[in-house]
Amino acid sequence: VLEAKNKMAVINTNLASVEEKYTATKEKLSKEIEALKASQKAEIEKLRKDYDGKLDK
Repeated sequence: VLEAKNKMAVINTNLASVEEKYTATKEKLSKEIEALKASQKAEIEKLRKDYDGKLDK
């Protein structure tokens, strides 16, 4: 019974570690995705302004 409890403790520790890594990675990737979306929107606006400027000429 003691051996089973020790194994469960190790498993719980490993699970907690995996969950922490998952959460950190998820947050990092979410921030990167938001930055990429913002960059893409800015690029689209720039291209739209350039296009509209060329149409006006």
